[in-house]
Amino acid sequence: MPNAVWRPVINRTPGGRTEQRGLVLHVQADDTSPFGWFNQSGSQASSDFWVSRTGVIEQYVETGSDRAWAQGAGNSAYASVETEGTPDQPLTEQQVEGVARIYAWGAELWGWPLRVVDSTTERGLTFHGAGGRAWGGHPDCPGEIRKAQRGRIIARAAELLNTPTPPVTPPPVPSFPAWPGRYISLRSPYLRGDDVRQWQQRMRDRGWSLDVDGVFGPASARVARAFQSEKGLDADAIIGPATWSAAWTAPRT
Repeated sequence: MPNAVWRPVINRTPGGRTEQRGLVLHVQADDTSPFGWFNQSGSQASSDFWVSRTGVIEQYVETGSDRAWAQGAGNSAYASVETEGTPDQPLTEQQVEGVARIYAWGAELWGWPLRVVDSTTERGLTFHGAGGRAWGGHPDCPGEIRKAQRGRIIARAAELLNTPTPPVTPPPVPSFPAWPGRYISLRSPYLRGDDVRQWQQRMRDRGWSLDVDGVFGPASARVARAFQSEKGLDADAIIGPATWSAAWTAPRT
């Protein structure tokens, strides 16, 4: 890419790109160039691009042909961009500019559409967490703050391409279901019901492998315990108000 620092890495699959659906936004959760990490075979990780807080763009693979190792099952169809910083920090103006320049470049070469999507199949600017466990199980990457900046990135890419700014549709406001008022556990009669099915579906949406059958059996209990541990809650495999709320609202730790 013009004006990007070319730093090829060993962690790539030559000729591994099969589609050009668009770009996946990531957050690095670190403050230095990931080149050294991406160039170690043991890390098993890489991305197409990285954008620093000051707007420096580094490119690590041949985006048109090679597959980076950034988002699991999504690597063959989407390019990827890591952004310096952490999920609780917004992209800087320089980072918005840098990601927009990457996107405008891809739009010119491969026709990436100028739109924001929350999908693993649609063409556009999506985000890492959309892919669930198949994309590595990072539901809070790049975080709500940076996800919300994708409209500005697309608008700036349109300016760079001298095309009309596409309409930006605000993301829907999530509706979090209230705690059903009973503690779901392995103890009968608390292990069956529509609330169990609803919680199981939410766990699947967050990337956990779990049958959605409305029965809180041993498999559900194992997922509940692991999820509670991940969130710093008491790992008792009982779905009370704190665990229920965390399933929809708590950031990944």
